[in-house]
Amino acid sequence: MMSQLQGFHYHAGREGAQARSAESFRSEPPAGAPDAPALAFTSNEAAARYYLDQLFQQDGRPAIRSLVEPELPERVPGFVVDSEREVPALGTRTLRFSQTYRDIPIFGASALVELTASRELVSVNGQLGEAPEASPVESLSRPEALERVAVFTGAELPADAGVGARLNFYKKDDGGSWHLAWFFTELPAEPPGAGDPGTAPDEGLLGHGLGRRPVPPSYNYLVDAHNGEILFCYSAAPTALAVPARCKGIDEDEEEQTFFGELVAPDGTTCRLNDPRRMVRTYDLKFADIDNNPRDPDFPVEAASSDYGTTNRAAVSAHANASRVLDFYNVVLQRNGIDDQGMDLISLVNVTASSMQAPPVLLNAFWFRHRMWYGQIQKNGRLVSLSRFLDVIAHELTHGVIETTSNLVYATQSGALNESFADIAGVIIKNWYEAPDRADVSTWDWEIGPGLRPDGRPLRNFADPSRTGHPKHMDNFRHLRPGELPSGANDQGWVHFNSNIHNKAVHNLLTMENNGVRVFTVEDVAVLTHLGMARLTPLATFPEALQALVDVGQTYFGGDAQKQEKVDSIRTAYQLVGIA
Repeated sequence: MMSQLQGFHYHAGREGAQARSAESFRSEPPAGAPDAPALAFTSNEAAARYYLDQLFQQDGRPAIRSLVEPELPERVPGFVVDSEREVPALGTRTLRFSQTYRDIPIFGASALVELTASRELVSVNGQLGEAPEASPVESLSRPEALERVAVFTGAELPADAGVGARLNFYKKDDGGSWHLAWFFTELPAEPPGAGDPGTAPDEGLLGHGLGRRPVPPSYNYLVDAHNGEILFCYSAAPTALAVPARCKGIDEDEEEQTFFGELVAPDGTTCRLNDPRRMVRTYDLKFADIDNNPRDPDFPVEAASSDYGTTNRAAVSAHANASRVLDFYNVVLQRNGIDDQGMDLISLVNVTASSMQAPPVLLNAFWFRHRMWYGQIQKNGRLVSLSRFLDVIAHELTHGVIETTSNLVYATQSGALNESFADIAGVIIKNWYEAPDRADVSTWDWEIGPGLRPDGRPLRNFADPSRTGHPKHMDNFRHLRPGELPSGANDQGWVHFNSNIHNKAVHNLLTMENNGVRVFTVEDVAVLTHLGMARLTPLATFPEALQALVDVGQTYFGGDAQKQEKVDSIRTAYQLVGIA
């Protein structure tokens, strides 16, 4: 889905500066007139609103200027603060606003404002909607709209399934008119054809590329609040006192791992896979069927001592690898856990789903309901958990990171970016810990999910997507047919297929050289891609992802004598795959 919203972008680098002060937006006073008092903001939000107000007034597009609403005392009153975050790697702070009209959200419309510590403006990135030409009063009730979804999907939906639905303004991607729509989230109802494996590519593209996710259907729907038309839909799921103790155990690759757990009172010898420092906990579902919505076990996986030996290789792999991913986010990207708020990281191993595969096998690992779930495969005469794949874990946990930052809509181009940024984290984090030399990308393994296809090939190849039948240039971008909605049958708009184009652009970043010297370090690319993703709007496109990385680069390389060369190299890496 290409957004019909208006793109808006500003960076202080236009004026050749790292940041722009509030006073710089003022007109020069007439000769002899006293200088106006310096502007002082009482909060970051007040500063951000001032800059939005000023920039919108200066924009040449009437639709953008109309957002100012000068007849009201508030600055940009249609914008509501969603979040405020520190960006330690850049020394800045970002505020994310969602856009409303008459107190009704405009679907996908948002703006991210970046400020310095002294509240000067660095950048603004947004997708914005003009005042919708649609009545804000619905003629179709919430239960009636929910019934339209039930008829469309053939699902039996309980009355309380849509209790959290809200009205949104929505503009279809065909350039048509605005609609007032009921926005239903996480409905247990698949669109027609979504669950038909015969209509999907033979490689099985959903989830991490391991096949359809073995979880209950969960879709978001926009339903016209007047005539009940299904305007748009997409998957809601991409697709006692503890005493810290150092533990060890054998993982799925027959290697000894060390990790932190907890010693449990009163005996002080029983150990559980609960790291109280990182807030990482690992449970064993003991092959319970996820179709039956099993509850979490009472306690994390236990051992009689701090040495797990070979008693639970799956749990040891999950616990050790989840801790690695979390450490990378905490140390390299300076992010406080998956949600940047220190949330617990819960993993469940030995999961089955009889609706997908006959137990005890389940070829899948996925992020669902704010936790990690791991299936297992038969290998060398025993069950081997997918928790052994560090890249798969990093990929899936990054879906959680995306969910709590840019919240990229999991469909078409924004969905392909969702998948690509998860792949990028998966490849970088795997090689950060496993490559012979993490700093030398020539020693890296570029395969994602090695050996997980039936023919022994990897799921995807980051260096050469064509090896797995995927595109590496926009010339081969796959579009939905006119009028076709994203669904499981078309991989939510070919998100796992088209994501490889953006993957290749980032591979170019990682491998680019100038006179035999790498232009970017691994840490550079990790920061650029993570912070670039974090400032995107929910309906972002590939060119907007490029611009986001350029904006980050303008600040990140601000004190570097080769700043312009590096920023130009970002553009070149994307131009090589047809993104400009």
